[in-house]
Amino acid sequence: MDAAPGSPRAVLAAGALAWREKGDGVQVLLVHRPRYDDWSIPKGKLDKGESFPAAAVREVAEETGYRVRLQRPLPTSTYLMPDGRTKIVSYWVATVRATIAPGPKNLREVDEIRWFSLEEAMERVTRQNDQVPLEALRRHLEDDELETAPIVIQRHGAALSRSKWRREEGLRPLNKKGKKQARALPLLLDAFDPASVLSSPWERCRATIEPLATVEGLKVRTKDALTEAGHAEHPARTAAVIDRVLAQARPTVVCTHRPVLPTVIDAVRAVAAPGVALELPHEDPYLAAGEALVLHSTADGRVVAIERHLPNIG
Repeated sequence: MDAAPGSPRAVLAAGALAWREKGDGVQVLLVHRPRYDDWSIPKGKLDKGESFPAAAVREVAEETGYRVRLQRPLPTSTYLMPDGRTKIVSYWVATVRATIAPGPKNLREVDEIRWFSLEEAMERVTRQNDQVPLEALRRHLEDDELETAPIVIQRHGAALSRSKWRREEGLRPLNKKGKKQARALPLLLDAFDPASVLSSPWERCRATIEPLATVEGLKVRTKDALTEAGHAEHPARTAAVIDRVLAQARPTVVCTHRPVLPTVIDAVRAVAAPGVALELPHEDPYLAAGEALVLHSTADGRVVAIERHLPNIG
């Protein structure tokens, strides 16, 4: 959203609606705010230089003591604050990854957390901005599209110019910006809790993805079909690699190159819900250097939501 010249800067915030199966139903996690005496979805403002996904995970941890993994995005809330500024809040569906604290960090902001059934949660929240994500989660549950796995298509970070490189193309490295992007990537993608990393073996892809793999404790598996040369020679093999990743529907990061992206996007489009297919990148360069396309896939391999993120390098 572009602000009018001279208007105050928008307030950016993020949160997540964690859910769990309990008995024969689904429960969601809400927090009680003593200042307003209300129940709300955990959320808060972005720190300087922080991405929306990282902020959502951090805020939930601070307000509940739970470290969560993000799943599909929920509707973004945009509204005017009393001081005239616009507030933009991004939300995600989430599940609990670990308990990292006994409860809220600041009892003056949040003094109680509780799991509610969806019906109870809809009755407890008083603000429309919280009711919309709840209603969206209910819709996804009814459509059997609530539980999703993130598959990240990662374009490698900014690299040294081809014109300045005289050695083998597979050895061309990241430039200064690309190295910053690689260092920032773990904080962004850790929010989605990847379980595996697949990459082109070329240097600029490996250098982009290895910091993330190190943080997550994962081994980088490589496929020649994800290189520019492998794709140019056998694009069907590249498509087969992506088809397998999509069919497995596991939290996976796939790092590749700009010339490979048309084949990747075509494979995604084939299994994407109609509305989602229209949102996919459709022209060169498809993704900016260092950009991540996050696909949210159901267990049967259907892509039901997408989002795009660049690592924040300030």
